[in-house]
Amino acid sequence: MVHGQLFFALINPIIALLFSLGFGLIWLRWRSYKHLAVLSLAFLCLGLGFIFYDFKILVWPAEINVGANVLYVATITLACASTFLRKNLPPPVVIYLAIIASGALPFIWYLLVEPSTLARILITSAIFAGVTSVTFVGLVRQPERTLADNLFAAAVGLAFFVAVFRPTLVLTGVLHIESSGGFTASDYWTSIRAFTPLMSFIVAALFSVAIGLDVVSHLKGQADRDYLTGLLNRRGFETAGDEAVARDFANSRQPAMLVADIDDFKKVNDTFGHKVGDAVIVAVARTLARHGDAVLAARTGGEEFALYYNDIDRAELQGIARKIRSALAQVSIAGLPSNYPVTLSVGLHLSYSQESLADMMTLADQALYRAKSGGKDQAVMTPVRLHLASGSRLQNGDRP
Repeated sequence: MVHGQLFFALINPIIALLFSLGFGLIWLRWRSYKHLAVLSLAFLCLGLGFIFYDFKILVWPAEINVGANVLYVATITLACASTFLRKNLPPPVVIYLAIIASGALPFIWYLLVEPSTLARILITSAIFAGVTSVTFVGLVRQPERTLADNLFAAAVGLAFFVAVFRPTLVLTGVLHIESSGGFTASDYWTSIRAFTPLMSFIVAALFSVAIGLDVVSHLKGQADRDYLTGLLNRRGFETAGDEAVARDFANSRQPAMLVADIDDFKKVNDTFGHKVGDAVIVAVARTLARHGDAVLAARTGGEEFALYYNDIDRAELQGIARKIRSALAQVSIAGLPSNYPVTLSVGLHLSYSQESLADMMTLADQALYRAKSGGKDQAVMTPVRLHLASGSRLQNGDRP
């Protein structure tokens, strides 16, 4: 292999391996992004596939590079699986394996028993198209997709297009798989050499931009989280809540609010210290997260919490409040005597009108105040008449 050929033989695997290294390093920084480890492995297979092809490793039989074909199938399958893992969804492994197996058997037949280059091309392309189409459908069916979601779907869609487009050109006679110089001198092989690396790197670039958006979203999410409890902080709750209220009213859902305040929390701090006070806050936050069944959960102040619901009725909301208070009564908190009660006063508000999140929180706070003034350790709901009256005032721009 002359120096010029060696350069071009090395440039593709080097770029693929750099992508693999980059995705792997990001995964080492954010271990919760498990899909990046799989994506790193996919580009490792791609780099090795380029090496196997250019340096003729595992070429058998009749100059067919079986090793590279296996690595390319692994590349596509792993990359597609990573898009499901990114959404914390199980990849359709059984379907992937069924597609690969259904293609592997006829591929072996047309490799060993009845050799046919055209048949092998069509079978390999069908495997790629099957895996990418299943993945693409799974991605676009996800509700409320973000820009990053759409970029991942676009990358998979592009891979599907390439898998279908090239064999179509072969079947229509635009690309020829035979030439006087053999298969490696054919139009089809030239197109593979020219466009496969380009398409691979376009897909990698789309994945990279999507991952960048994920990282930015992750960092923004950290800024919107309470450091102690992991719940949303007030800013994060108000931002997400405003969007949720607008979306839920547009979809004719009935939003609701639960606000809770730890009873006599200052006494806990003064008697047992701030470390125990923090443990109480964490215990309450975990109870709300596990038993609150809310769309959004936040720590909005020192010992204050808020839960947002959509499409819920009064009885369900009151039942959740009872469940939360009952679960908290069973929690053991380090540093507190076993018989020391940690209780919540709860305000509940079910919206019957086009109220903003701030309006809902105000009305729920009023119910919370009545729970506090009525003896604490109880849940109070705003009455229906208050909903209706406040709704008409709020529509006129007045505060209740």
